[in-house]
Amino acid sequence: MTEAKQRLADVRASIKEILETGQSIQKGDRRLDRAALASLRMLEEQYAAAAAQEAALAARRPRVVRLYSRGKGI
Repeated sequence: MTEAKQRLADVRASIKEILETGQSIQKGDRRLDRAALASLRMLEEQYAAAAAQEAALAARRPRVVRLYSRGKGI
């Protein structure tokens, strides 16, 4: 898995966790606030674009150049 895909999966897991358990957790006198959902959504868009770009570059065929000793290269 590429780095962009891994980051995208991590962000999506964080979003899922916030949606399931809530934005903040309080236990006794301690409180844990998670990242803002809006900022995670922005990161998700950026990482999705980066993952799509990596996939497009990987799918592209390499350019083949043939050189001939008596003539033009094609």
